[in-house]
Amino acid sequence: MKRSKGFTLIELLVVIAIIALLLSILLPTLKRAKEAGMRALCLANLHSLSMCIHLYANDYNSEVPCAGTSGRNTWVDHNGGALRYFNLNRDPDIEEEQKEAIRRGLLWPYSGGKIGLFRCSTTRYGNARSYSMPDSFFWEPQTFLINTAGTNKDMYVKKLSKIRNSSGRMLFIDEGWATPVSWSIIWNRPAFWDVIPEMHGIGTNLAFVDGHTEYWKWADERTREFARKAMALDNPNDATFWRVTMDNNEDIRKLVTAVYGNVGW
Repeated sequence: MKRSKGFTLIELLVVIAIIALLLSILLPTLKRAKEAGMRALCLANLHSLSMCIHLYANDYNSEVPCAGTSGRNTWVDHNGGALRYFNLNRDPDIEEEQKEAIRRGLLWPYSGGKIGLFRCSTTRYGNARSYSMPDSFFWEPQTFLINTAGTNKDMYVKKLSKIRNSSGRMLFIDEGWATPVSWSIIWNRPAFWDVIPEMHGIGTNLAFVDGHTEYWKWADERTREFARKAMALDNPNDATFWRVTMDNNEDIRKLVTAVYGNVGW
C-alpha cells in the first residue's frame, strides 16, 4: 500500500517553533517602527504649533500668547475652568469642551482650523489636547508661580525678541493629557513639579523657540520612575504635589535650563 505524504508531529512542532521565534524577533521591531512613526507625527504637530506662535508674534510686535489656559490672553482658553481639563473616562462632552477651549485661544486663528495640531495621537484618555507651554511664558502676574518655583517676574517672557539662545529654550512639551495650566518645574532647587511625561518610550517630545523639535529620552532612572508612577495615576495631575528633590539629576538640569535659560541652585 502507498503511504500518504504529510508532516509528522515532530515536523509540525518544529515549524511552529520557527514561526514563534520569527514573531518574537519581528514584533518588537514592528512596534518600534510604529512608535517612530507616531513620534514623527507628534514632532510635526509641535513644529506647526511653533510656527503658529511665530505667526502670532509677527502680528503683535513679537509678543506671544500667555502660557496659561484661562483668559483672553492665553493660547487656549478654558474659561476659568468652565470648560473642563480632565477627561478621565473618555467623556465625549469633556473632549468637546477641550476643543472649544482650543478654539477660544489666541493660536486657533493661526492653526488653519486643524484641531489635531494640539495633541499627540498617542495621548491618553482621548483628550483633544496634550501639549503645554512652560511657565516661562506665563507672563501675566502669578504670585503663586513665583513663590513656588523660586523665580522672579523678570524671568517670564512676553516677547520672543527678548529670548537669547532660542534653540535651547522650550516652547512646548508633550505632556500626554490636557493639563489645567502651564507646565511647571522648580527653578531654585533640583526638583520636579509637574508630571514628567513618558510619552514615546521613556521620554517625550519638545518644541523650541527657534522652531526645531526634539525627542528627549530620560537618562536618570529616578526620572523614569517618577514618570512611570505619575502616568500610571488615574489623574496624573495628582503627582504635581510630590515635588521630590533629586540631587545630581541631569534630566532636571536640562529641563530647567530649557524652560528658564539657567538653573537657580
